[in-house]
Amino acid sequence: MLRVAVVGSGPSGCYTAQHLVQLDPGARVDVLDRLPCPYGLVRYGVAPDHEKIKSLQSSLRTVLEHERVRFLGAVPVGPGGVPSARLRELYHAVVYCVGAATDRHLDVPGEDLPGSWSATAFVSWYSAHPDAADTGFLREVRSAVVVGVGNVAVDVTRMLARGAGELRPTDMPHTALTALEASEVTEIHMVGRRGPSQARFTTKELRELGTLPDTAVHVDAAEAALDPAFTDPSGLPPPLRRNVEVLRGWTAPPRPEARRLIRLRFFLRPVGLLAVDGRVGAVRFERTAAAGAVPGHERGRRPAA
Repeated sequence: MLRVAVVGSGPSGCYTAQHLVQLDPGARVDVLDRLPCPYGLVRYGVAPDHEKIKSLQSSLRTVLEHERVRFLGAVPVGPGGVPSARLRELYHAVVYCVGAATDRHLDVPGEDLPGSWSATAFVSWYSAHPDAADTGFLREVRSAVVVGVGNVAVDVTRMLARGAGELRPTDMPHTALTALEASEVTEIHMVGRRGPSQARFTTKELRELGTLPDTAVHVDAAEAALDPAFTDPSGLPPPLRRNVEVLRGWTAPPRPEARRLIRLRFFLRPVGLLAVDGRVGAVRFERTAAAGAVPGHERGRRPAA
């Protein structure tokens, strides 16, 4: 009888277990996870307002309830937990289905100042991850800078712009809802070092920014046009062309009556975080367009992310 340990209970771990029991009618699979509850990023990484994606947990639960699959929560593997050598003694095979355990850093001066956080920490906070801590993400914050132009950056930006009333029907934890209710954030800068045609968000998630109540979205047309494909996106693959078309639609002056403003910035790389009153008060950028880097751009007051 084949016995396999799968380390990690997110989608990849659950689908691996499903494939194993389908492939071998005698196989028995133990799915191990450091956390007490399963489903990985579906549970702790998908934004609360993306309830359709979070409903994938129902499919994953079906896998873990299979008669030849066991879920073993609160079982860390490696240092401080079950040694990997011990797993190899107990099972015919061990499959690791885990993600990165640490964040990547910008490696710029001021990155360790209060008021500078990784997306991992912020997402964990609003997703009620067991390791998350409330470190005052939104306290006394009026303007936020989100570095990155992918789907995680879009999620973080959207959560910063959403009101607590919109999120109350979701599974967002009470502490995060309370913080959002008291939030004074009125301006969010989402900044990327590349151009609009290289941004890695998907069009569906990008469009959501334009549907947020009381929120305007603006793209600086002259800055975005440093990317020739922004002016003429006809040669781009369809997914990138759709992104650029959405961004082109946000070049008009933002609605003055909107309570919050999201600014999408391109060809800017952070080179330093500047302290004001002992915490991040501004972010210094340099231009990354083909003409060469030119210093001097500063955006944001008390950035939150």
